[in-house]
Amino acid sequence: MGASKSIEDKEKADAAFRKFMEEVRTKSLAEEERLAKDVATSVTEHYAVNDWDHARLCGTRNSDYQNYDSWGLDRVNKIIDSIGRALGAGDYPSDEVPGSSDAAPGTIEKAKEFAGIFAGDYSLIVARVKAIIGTFISQFSAVSEATQKSQLSDLPLSGGLHLFVASSGSTYREERFFSKQYIGSFQIVYETQMSVAEAKTIGLTQILRVTEQEIAMLNEHILDIREMQFASLREILKKDPKAYKDTRATYEEILALEKADRDTLVAEYDKYRNVEVGLTQLREIGHLAVGDQRPESLERFFNPWQADVARRLAESESAAGAPRTTPRDLLAV
Repeated sequence: MGASKSIEDKEKADAAFRKFMEEVRTKSLAEEERLAKDVATSVTEHYAVNDWDHARLCGTRNSDYQNYDSWGLDRVNKIIDSIGRALGAGDYPSDEVPGSSDAAPGTIEKAKEFAGIFAGDYSLIVARVKAIIGTFISQFSAVSEATQKSQLSDLPLSGGLHLFVASSGSTYREERFFSKQYIGSFQIVYETQMSVAEAKTIGLTQILRVTEQEIAMLNEHILDIREMQFASLREILKKDPKAYKDTRATYEEILALEKADRDTLVAEYDKYRNVEVGLTQLREIGHLAVGDQRPESLERFFNPWQADVARRLAESESAAGAPRTTPRDLLAV
């Protein structure tokens, strides 16, 4: 990530603004350090509780600065896409996967051993990461006051990979420098850890259940925004009716961002859920035995990608002790 063009231009032309941005960057570096400590603690606790082996595969820190005249999530999304593609292709150690050059050779080899699973789930994984990070950062897309917030998340991926990510956002009210009064400063610190024990323990069924929880969180967040919108518009009608139109448009823009991320994630999840539902129905009518993972059995009913997903679901169920017979419906808001 980096400074938006308008900020870069302003720094070149304005000494006072350069000094201000130096102060913002100093604060950003301190915030990155705090987030890195939070991530390290989350990593330690996750593997200690489960008593799993683990080693760091990659990770980095980024700060982004945006004037609200040029707001957007493009740079964040490009980073997520490039990392996902590189991990899915097993392209590490490489510059495309920041921090992977520091990983131990044994960790690299184990990650590559399971990379085929990750590659098959690339679209779902990227949609999950974008939804989690994008939901957090998009709340800063329209601001009415200077503020600071942060969050810490972790996501089990596939093949024993686990993403730990901390995000932080601050808005600065600086009408001295821009006609729009706010500048945003955002930090993202992440690490991807590799665990052979987790790869053998956490199967596709568990990952899909976590994804369901993430979608439920996104739906709840959208409802929260709706409630905030109605409350704000009621107050504005009383105090400043002329601002009603702009305020409503701002909230609709935020809702559109949230729904787009949610809908992308649901679309990817549904590909897996359809296989899960099909697997359940085939068992109920006796066309497939519970636990049957043979390719010749599964490929009678599914295309190659679906058959592989069905096999992994069956493997995951066997490890858990029983199949889940009633996949959940997810209600969009």
